[in-house]
Amino acid sequence: ETLRGKLEEAGLIAFVADGSILPRAAGNSDLPMTGKEVIKFKSPASLSTSFQLPHRGKVTGMGIPRGISLIVGGGFHGKSTLLQALQQGIYNHIPGDGRELVVTNPRAVTIRAEDGRSIQNVNISPFIQNLPFGRPTNDFCTTDASGSTSQAANIIESLEVGAQVLLIDEDTAATNFMIRDERMTKLVASSKEPITPFIQKVKVLYEQHGVSSILVIGGCGDYFDVADHVIMQENFDSYDVTKEAKALAQPRDLPSSFGETSRRIPLSDSISASLNGGWEKITVPVRSTIRFGEEEIDLQALPQIVEKGQTRAIGHALIHMRETLMDSRRSIQEILQSLEEKMSREGL
Repeated sequence: ETLRGKLEEAGLIAFVADGSILPRAAGNSDLPMTGKEVIKFKSPASLSTSFQLPHRGKVTGMGIPRGISLIVGGGFHGKSTLLQALQQGIYNHIPGDGRELVVTNPRAVTIRAEDGRSIQNVNISPFIQNLPFGRPTNDFCTTDASGSTSQAANIIESLEVGAQVLLIDEDTAATNFMIRDERMTKLVASSKEPITPFIQKVKVLYEQHGVSSILVIGGCGDYFDVADHVIMQENFDSYDVTKEAKALAQPRDLPSSFGETSRRIPLSDSISASLNGGWEKITVPVRSTIRFGEEEIDLQALPQIVEKGQTRAIGHALIHMRETLMDSRRSIQEILQSLEEKMSREGL
């Protein structure tokens, strides 16, 4: 926690200590990999940073600065492994985990496409406009979102609650939301395409809102045009290839504004966990699901929820916020800030 608290002053959004073991024993395991094949993390010299900690002394590793950082490299060389370690770096790890000194800005959020999710009254116009039949996007609603609209909504909702870092892996992102190449633009004019891809907004998102992004990119060099730092993974070793990537970059016309954002105010009577209009019931059968009365809340696209108790706390927090914090004046961010302050004072 002390190390994480030093990130902001150092101008960093994440830190990975030398000697960390990032790979897990298996895809469905949280245990560290063991054996001769384990490659311990070593920072590129150009990104090496040191901190003095009260009980460990000097700790050295890779500091990831604010801005737009890419993690590139061939398939199976450790790109997603590094990103997954960063997404769990919002938590403290137990001794022996291998990632004890991997820390990330506590307001870092993993963003994915989430086909089929429900979206209610979200202003996705910074990314999506001019839908067919004049359908508005500044107060967008659907019960069955596409990949692009779901990813747009996930970003806007994260910004709405105070996210400071976005973590995106191209493997779980919507391709048409992330990039639109020159040949496709020539065939389908921009005036006929409702989606403004993330590559066009990632820079201005940082410049205007201070929100950094870390992206795993293995198949699209266009992101070199907007990147501040490029880290290459090769056989699970990390290299700073920013200069090489910048030599390949090309000028890109970027918008001067991120776009309009909205302040949503949730209504208390919109939240109910009642069964058939009677008593309220909240159950959590698995980590990724809340049965909230007659509704089922699917949290599978939130990999930073790691324990069933967190899921249960979310369900009960919804009721608590409805009863004590939703007053038809406070925004979602203000309500969550009040809840966080109360939990800090009183605990769960």
